[in-house]
Amino acid sequence: MIRYIALCGRDRQENSHLLRGLAPLKKRGGLEFVCFESRRTLLEEYARGRRFDLILLDVGEDGAGLADATQLHRVHPAMSLILLAGSGEWAIPGYRTRACGYLVRPFSGALLQEEVWQALTHCETPDFYYSFSSEEGTVQIKHSEIYYFESNVRRITLVGESASYQFNGQISQIARQMEPFGFARTHKSYVVNLLHVENLFRDVLTLTNGSQVPCSRLQHQEVDRRIRGRQPPSELWTPPRV
Repeated sequence: MIRYIALCGRDRQENSHLLRGLAPLKKRGGLEFVCFESRRTLLEEYARGRRFDLILLDVGEDGAGLADATQLHRVHPAMSLILLAGSGEWAIPGYRTRACGYLVRPFSGALLQEEVWQALTHCETPDFYYSFSSEEGTVQIKHSEIYYFESNVRRITLVGESASYQFNGQISQIARQMEPFGFARTHKSYVVNLLHVENLFRDVLTLTNGSQVPCSRLQHQEVDRRIRGRQPPSELWTPPRV
């Protein structure tokens, strides 16, 4: 299986530095690198349907790259992201974009390789796929690409990143199965991927794809606790040192 990695440093020179630093990993095979000279160009590629397993993205001196990182994750939740910055200033805001790595310049080739390897290993989480039988046959979909499950009696609708599916099942069974993977039963008819929750206000959850799903009074406190628990307190997380 080939993994596609986008390199979007602050300029062409840094992209060349990234390529040299990652050369030992490429020799192992299975990795393809694509360089982008600006975040705008990378976003344009995503708008045309291009996807990468991992992106190394420049934060920018003003932190503007954080908004681009958030936008990329909304389009492609399964993507892994490593942020590149000139200081630790954007570390905590960067973590909230769901980045799995943060590198402060100047960084060594060894540290670069370690961060990329860890990110790629993270992509290989066990039980990463949810499988079910539908009219189209057996379907497998990554957990990270699922927004929520909705039940109508015994008919389940799975709403995913690129498509929705319907199949027979029990929402209670799905809730038990998916709870260890960051999902929660927010309502008697809904099981939601908390990774995609953007906001919880009163009895409504707003997801990163713009969908709004109900959150019952009974589940509100627990769901709110788990959403807050997605991000560690700032004092417990610091960017890697070089």
